[in-house]
Amino acid sequence: MRKTLFIMAFLLGCIGLSAQEYHMKVFNTAFMLYDKDVSTIEEFRFNGEHMFINDDNGGNTLNIRDIDSIIFRQESPHTGDTVYITYNGNSVTVDNPFADDGVQIHTEGAFVDVESWRMDVPYVVSGSSDNGRLIYYSMTSFHLTLDNLSLSNPSTVAIAMGVYVPVTLRLKGTSTLADGANGPQVGTMDMPCELTINGPGTLQITGNAKHAMNIEGPITINSGTIRILDSDSDGIHGSSNLTWNGGTLEIVSAGSDGLDISGNVTIQGGDLNINTTAESQRGIKVSGIFTMNDGSLTLNTSGADSKGIKADSLVYIYGGTLTIANSGDMSKGIKADGDINISGGTIDITSSGSTILQLVNNQNEPAYCTAIKCDTDINITGGDFTITLPTTNHGGKSISADGNLSISGGDFTITTQGDGATYTISGNNKDAYTSSCLKSEGNMELLGGNFNLTSTGRGGKGINVGGTLVIGQEGANNDDLTLNVTTSGERITITQGGGGPWGGGDYANPKGVKAQGNLTINSGNVTVHCTQTQNEGGECIESKATLTINGGNIEAYSVKDDAVNAAQNLTINGGIYYAHSDNNDGTDSNGTMFLNGGLNISNGARSPEEGFDCDNNQFKITGSTSIGTGGGTSNPSTNVCTQPSLKINTQHGYAIQILKSDGTVICTYQCPTFTGSGGGWPGGGNNMVMLFTDPQLQTGQSYIVKYNGTISGGTNWNGYYTGNVTYTGGQSVNVNVNSMVTTVNAGGGGW
Repeated sequence: MRKTLFIMAFLLGCIGLSAQEYHMKVFNTAFMLYDKDVSTIEEFRFNGEHMFINDDNGGNTLNIRDIDSIIFRQESPHTGDTVYITYNGNSVTVDNPFADDGVQIHTEGAFVDVESWRMDVPYVVSGSSDNGRLIYYSMTSFHLTLDNLSLSNPSTVAIAMGVYVPVTLRLKGTSTLADGANGPQVGTMDMPCELTINGPGTLQITGNAKHAMNIEGPITINSGTIRILDSDSDGIHGSSNLTWNGGTLEIVSAGSDGLDISGNVTIQGGDLNINTTAESQRGIKVSGIFTMNDGSLTLNTSGADSKGIKADSLVYIYGGTLTIANSGDMSKGIKADGDINISGGTIDITSSGSTILQLVNNQNEPAYCTAIKCDTDINITGGDFTITLPTTNHGGKSISADGNLSISGGDFTITTQGDGATYTISGNNKDAYTSSCLKSEGNMELLGGNFNLTSTGRGGKGINVGGTLVIGQEGANNDDLTLNVTTSGERITITQGGGGPWGGGDYANPKGVKAQGNLTINSGNVTVHCTQTQNEGGECIESKATLTINGGNIEAYSVKDDAVNAAQNLTINGGIYYAHSDNNDGTDSNGTMFLNGGLNISNGARSPEEGFDCDNNQFKITGSTSIGTGGGTSNPSTNVCTQPSLKINTQHGYAIQILKSDGTVICTYQCPTFTGSGGGWPGGGNNMVMLFTDPQLQTGQSYIVKYNGTISGGTNWNGYYTGNVTYTGGQSVNVNVNSMVTTVNAGGGGW
C-alpha cells in the first residue's frame, strides 16, 4: 500500500510535464517494463497489486511489486521509429534510431545480436546471406518484420531468441530460412517466446538439423503463409498452445510430426496442408485438446503406424473442412486417447493401409488401419462424413470406439472394401479380423442422421457392436434417421467343419447390423441388404441377446442366411417390418418370439426354412398384423397367445385374400415366389405356408380365404395391398376360427 501511494504521488507530481517532450519509463532493475510518450497515455489507475495503463495501443498491466523505478525523460527527436537490418552476403547494414535509447546491435560479418530494453521496437529484416544469423536478447516485447529475407547458416540457427518475451512477426514478400544440418540447434527458428504471426507474405523454412520452427510459448497465426519445405524432425514444435485463426500452412515434408504441440491446438480458420512420410509420425500431435471450428485442414500421412491427428486428450470438431489420407499400415486418420466429439464440418477420410499382426504377451494381435479411432467414447451430433477404406485396407475400421459410440445427427457415406483374414493367435488357436463401417467395443446409439454404409470385403460388417445397440429415438419421426446398410463379402473360414447338412466349423461371418448385446429399434427408416451368394452367415440384423422393435420402417433382405436373427428373444411391439431371405428364414429367434404390434411381413425360403422361425417354440402373439411365408412356419404357442392366427397351406406365388363372413376385406397379399434352394428338403416343391394374424381375427368367428386369384389396383408394399384393391378369380374356402391357431388348406399339397 505504501508503495502504491508513493507511485501515485510521484505520477501526480509529473502531470504538468510537457506532453510533447517526455516519455514515461517503468523499470525493474535493468529491464524496461514500459516506455511510452506521455501524450499517448490516456489514464493510469491501481487495483490491489496491479497498475493499469491505457494508451494508444490499448491496456497494459504491471505488477506493482515488479516496479523499482519510474523516470520521465525528455526525448531527443528520432530520425525514425524503426530498426532496419539488411543482409548483404557476408556483411550486414543496420539503421538503428534507438542506438542511444535502449537498443544495442552487435554485428560480426553477417552475424547479428540484438540487445534491447526498449518496449515494442519494430524491426524490419531484409536482404540475403547464406552465412548469416540473427539472435535477439530483448527484455520486452517487440515487432519483427521479415521483408523478402533470405537467410541461411551452414552450422547453426537462422533466427533465435535468448529471452522469453512476446513477439509479433509480420510477413512481407517471400522470406526463406535454413539452418545447418550438423548444428546443435533445435530449430531453424528457435523462439522461446509468445509468438503472433500476421501479414500477407510467405515464410519458407527448411529444418536441416531438427525442427523447422521451435516455439516455447503460445503461438497465434492470424494471416500469412508458412511453408515448411523440409525438416529433419517436426515442422513446427510448440511447447504451449497453438491457435490458427487464418493464413496458410504448407508442410511439404516433415521428418517427424508436422505439428507437435504440447498444449492445445485450436483451428479457427485458414488453410492447412500437412504431409508426413516417416513411420510412427503424426500430421498433428497435440498433448492437450484438439479443436477445429472452421478453416480447411488437409493431412497426408504415409508411414506405418502414423496418425493424421493424434490427441493425448480430447478432440472437438465443430466446423470446417477436414481431409485426411492415411496410407500406412496400422495408421489412423484421427486417434484420440480421450473422447471425440463432432458436431459439424465436412470430414473426408481415406484409410488405405493394411492390418499388421503385433506380438502382445506372446500372442498375435491385429493392429488396424482406421479412419477415426478413440480409446474412450465418440459422440457425433452433426457433420458431413465421407470415409473410404479401399481394397488395400484389410480388416480396418471406419469409425471405431473402444468405449461407446453415440450418433444423433450428420450425413455418413462409409465404404469398406478390403477383405478380412484369418490369423494364428498362438499355437493352434486361430481367429479372424474383418472390416466394419461403425464399430464400438461398448454400447452404440444411432439416434439421428443419414447413413449409407457399404462393406464389400470378406467378413465385412456394416455395424458391429460389442455391447447394446439402440437405433432411433422412441417416439421420434422416422425421417430423423435413415440407415442404409449393404454387405456383399463372403464369410471367412477359420476352422473347417465336420460335414453334415449344417457344415459346422468356425467362421467370421459378414453382417449388416450385429450387436453382441441387446438390439433395440425405436424409429427410423432402416434398410439392410446382405447380398452374399456363396455361404451362410450373412444375416442382415442380428442380436446375440434380445432384439426389440418398437417402431420404425425396417426392411431386411438377405440372399443366403436369415434376414433377421435373435439369439435369446425377438419382440416386435410396433413399426412397419419386412424381412426376406432367398435361402433361409426371414425372421429367426433361437429363443422366444413375441409379436405384440406393428405391421410385419417375413418371407423365408423353401422347406425347411420359415417366415417366422422360433426355435424353442415359445411363440407368443398378442397383437400386430403379421404375415410369415416360407416352406414352413413355427406354430404359435396356443397357451400364451391372446390373438388368433391362420396357418394357410398354399403355393408360392399365389394371391391370398382374407375376408370376414360379411365380405369385409382383412388382408390381400401376394405370396412371394421361391428363388433360392432354401435347403430343398425332398418333396418340398412349390408348397408354401403362410402364417397370418390380425386384430380383426376373433375366435368363434367365420372367415373366407381366397387363393390363386389375381390382384389389381391398390397400393402394394412388399406384397401387402391396401386401398382400392380388386381380387378376381381363384378359389375360396370357408374357415371357422375356434382356436388360437387354425389350419387352412388353400391349394397347398403334402410333401
